[in-house]
Amino acid sequence: MQEFLRKIFRARPGEWGAVLVLQLLIFLIIAILLMVKPTASALFLNEYGAVGLPYMFVITAFLAAVVSTGYAFALRYNSLIRVMIASLTILLVILGLCGWLMKYPSIRPAVSVALYLWVAIFGVLAASQFWMMASFVFDVRQSKRLFGLIGAGAIAGGIAGGYVTNLFVQDIGARNLMLIAALLLLPCILLTAFIWRRYVSRTRSKVSRKKKSAEEFKAPHRLILESKHLLLMCAIIALSVTVAKLVDYQFSALAAVRYGSQERLAAFFGFWYSTFNIIALLIQLLLTQRIVRLFGVSGALLFLPLGLGLGALVMLFLPGLGAATFSRATDGSLKQSLSRASSEMLFLPVDAETKKQVKTYIDVFIDSAAGGLGGLILILLTQIAGFSAASISWVVILFTVVWLVCVLMIREEYMDAFRDQLSHLQPREKRNRMKSTHKQVLAGFLQVLKDGKMTSQERQLLYVLERSDSLADTSLRTPVRKLLNHPSANVRARALRSLYLQPGADLVSEVSSLIKDNDPQVRAAAFDYLFSRPESSVRGILRECLEDESVAIAGPALVSLATETSGNEVSRDRWDVAQRIRARIRSMRSMPAAQRREWAEYVLRACGRAQSVSARSFILSCLIDDDPVVAKHAVISAGEYQHEEFIRPLLQLITEPKLRKQVEQALVQYGPGLTAVLPDLIRSGEISVQELRRLPAVLSQLDSRASVDLLIGCIERYAPHDYETRLQAVRGLNKLRRDFPNRVLPAKTIYRLLMEEMESYESLQERLNVQNILLTVTTDEEELDYREGYANLLRQRMAGTFERLMRLLGLRYPPTDIIPVHRALTKGTIEEQISAIEFLDNLLESSVQRSLIPILEARQRQTGEVTQPILPTRDSMEVLRRREFKSLMQSMEGKDRRLQLSALKLMGRLRNQDYLPLLKKYAVAEELSPRLRAVARESWRLLEGNEIEQ
Repeated sequence: MQEFLRKIFRARPGEWGAVLVLQLLIFLIIAILLMVKPTASALFLNEYGAVGLPYMFVITAFLAAVVSTGYAFALRYNSLIRVMIASLTILLVILGLCGWLMKYPSIRPAVSVALYLWVAIFGVLAASQFWMMASFVFDVRQSKRLFGLIGAGAIAGGIAGGYVTNLFVQDIGARNLMLIAALLLLPCILLTAFIWRRYVSRTRSKVSRKKKSAEEFKAPHRLILESKHLLLMCAIIALSVTVAKLVDYQFSALAAVRYGSQERLAAFFGFWYSTFNIIALLIQLLLTQRIVRLFGVSGALLFLPLGLGLGALVMLFLPGLGAATFSRATDGSLKQSLSRASSEMLFLPVDAETKKQVKTYIDVFIDSAAGGLGGLILILLTQIAGFSAASISWVVILFTVVWLVCVLMIREEYMDAFRDQLSHLQPREKRNRMKSTHKQVLAGFLQVLKDGKMTSQERQLLYVLERSDSLADTSLRTPVRKLLNHPSANVRARALRSLYLQPGADLVSEVSSLIKDNDPQVRAAAFDYLFSRPESSVRGILRECLEDESVAIAGPALVSLATETSGNEVSRDRWDVAQRIRARIRSMRSMPAAQRREWAEYVLRACGRAQSVSARSFILSCLIDDDPVVAKHAVISAGEYQHEEFIRPLLQLITEPKLRKQVEQALVQYGPGLTAVLPDLIRSGEISVQELRRLPAVLSQLDSRASVDLLIGCIERYAPHDYETRLQAVRGLNKLRRDFPNRVLPAKTIYRLLMEEMESYESLQERLNVQNILLTVTTDEEELDYREGYANLLRQRMAGTFERLMRLLGLRYPPTDIIPVHRALTKGTIEEQISAIEFLDNLLESSVQRSLIPILEARQRQTGEVTQPILPTRDSMEVLRRREFKSLMQSMEGKDRRLQLSALKLMGRLRNQDYLPLLKKYAVAEELSPRLRAVARESWRLLEGNEIEQ
């Protein structure tokens, strides 16, 4: 029975108590309202007629302003629950007093006004307090599931109250009905106190405890003006109330013409109000949840203005009580069901303190002020402009158009409210450098460089020198030249690089002294500068340096020579570059290890830039050198050389942790050359799985269609069953999208992969659920150990699948939305997890939403709740065993070898003879690896031995 109710109403075990008591409370509140409202309306119309309604709307607005101001003032110095109890008590006293005074005919007109105002204030104040308390009882996701079910209690109360009025008002009299309604407020007060103490104070004590000081208080209207979300909510509520007043006037005015006496009007109103609520109840139970789930909160809010707009059109072309009843039925049925539940959901992303201060203000003052505005409009239209009841529909149509625009606008604000709750989980953005004009940059740089004394900050000077490289201006040469004597080696080297780029700068004599600088980067920069000058002015000094026996001089000189002559065969021949490199390679063979290591850095760098046959052979030999320092420099050199012959050795080295970073950088330098070669290497089997796992880190740095295809190929074709490769490939796609946002990814493929991961996660989740239950009843120690091992492996696979799933979401939706959601779901608090799920529920397309949201909700319940598992009975144990059999079969049918091994080991310890035929089959299955067959044989023997013992 509980399972049936859960499927129909979506309430879970542990929630029914709160749901039922809240339903009872809202049932009583709305029943009281519908007992009093028909009588109050009929009494007022009988005394003043329809002409008095607009004035009452205005008076109600002023009274609401007083009530909401007093309510906000009371909240400054009292807890919310005290204010709620006090307000209900005051309403009880006023209603009882009105009922007692109705027996005096002389003051009946005044009582009719008081009752009308009481209905207006009670209808919004009591309901507002109730829904605010309900939002404290349940979190965002629970509210979205259960508010529709709870709202059914309100509609049922409306039905009961309306029919009670219709059936008994003529028998017991309106006065006695008012007194009965007043008495029914007593259980409302008691239920409010009970719900707060039982369900709210324990979890949200901060709402009900200490008084707020005057300094902490912020006026509700200021909070609303500071939030676009709250402003749009107010606009939607105000428009809905204003239009409802116009429609209610049409309905009441035409009904008053048709039915004259107070009793006939009361019976008419009572019947239709109850009928409206029956329609609302059917909508609430059958459609509300489905519509909200399908169209979202903002989509559900569109139905009421669309319905009222249609009713207004009908009234224009077919004026009469029938058309007015249709419009009033649309308002009465949708407003208290679909629209009410959706409107309350708009408050869900608002924090508790803000909600406490603004909700009653919005529900009472904004609601009543809008009613007052409706009254003024009616006075203007009916008594000044002379509009008929049917002609008011033109204004209704105008307001519904504005209403629809506000609903469309609030969708993004609703999502932004959840974004704000998760904003602290956004990755920190790197600061962008300041942009300015050429003249501004030049003037600022000159000032820094002219003032660049030897005590100037190094970082500031380096920044200016770096930015000045792009400014080809001779005025920079002199101040930069002064920095060649700066105490910082970094500044001296950077100044040399800047002068290297300056046209016409001839500083050979000054720079020549820096080739013996103590810092290697200064020496390298000095040689680069000298080799870039005319050969006639530097040939002598550079030849001496190239033939120097000191590695500190000859090494950087050789590298600079290879760099400057690269691509120029005439210069290479004139300087004998290839012969010089061969000579250094030969001399290194007889050097001690330490000296050889020093020379290797420079010779290998020169080889990478010289690109000769002997250089290529030397690089290949050094790639497999036992000395890791030599191998590292060989990797760097191979990346600069970019010959296809180096790709395979580099891929073999990518699995070495100490060389991985250099290998990745070297492979990235190949660019399209790498992506052209890789598919054949992968298909031929030359690249191992271990190497394949490291490729996505390289491919993610290449902005090309080929790199995207290779990354997707790693997931779908090259290693589809290797979870690490799949994860690294998805990470690579994420990085590629982040760094190259203009690169188009295949949307259909991403969608298919996303759906596959969701299906895989759901399967793992089901298998783990079975094991979690069986772990609570397993007593055999050996079986328990293997069962825990299998369950832990399932958890690991679920964690990996979940990360891939979220990263694939980041490829289909904006990463700025998905990254904080992923962080909230993995490391966030319960409240952050709930907000993240609700945000996704509104962000995702319907096909993804239907599959993913139930998975996330189940995951959140498992990680966020500590519940005592229900021990299975004998009958349910048989069901569990069958489910376990099915889940172990699923593991064996998959391609995860570790999961297969764990499943086979567990089968042998279960003492279940149903597994014997399976184990016999797996023991000889050729498609399984030798290790899996061996484990299957071992489990087979264990299970047969247990059978003999039994």
